[in-house]
Amino acid sequence: MAKANGGGGGKAKSLTKSQMYEAVAQASEFSRADVKKFFAALETVIRDQLGKKGPGVITIPGVIKLKAIKKAASKGGEQRPNPFKPGEFIITKPKPASVKVRGSGLKAFTEALK
Repeated sequence: MAKANGGGGGKAKSLTKSQMYEAVAQASEFSRADVKKFFAALETVIRDQLGKKGPGVITIPGVIKLKAIKKAASKGGEQRPNPFKPGEFIITKPKPASVKVRGSGLKAFTEALK
């Protein structure tokens, strides 16, 4: 337990889920159970907004903007030049469609971190 959260030197580790709940509960003076309910509700709202039926964008006020970027499936089977061995060709593999979530900090938040 001595090495948890940067105890062994080097870079400090991020908070665990339990530590995050505790930190928010102490800062806001809400009970830990209320903080857990808040994070559960926030997760539901984010999932609804970034999901198939949502707009694909959500802004958490004052903190971050999240975007769901839909990547189409690729068929594969095409010949492309191998970037590691000039003159050789490789056959691309098919890839399924996927969704990437990108986040960017809002201006006031990122400037406060400097």
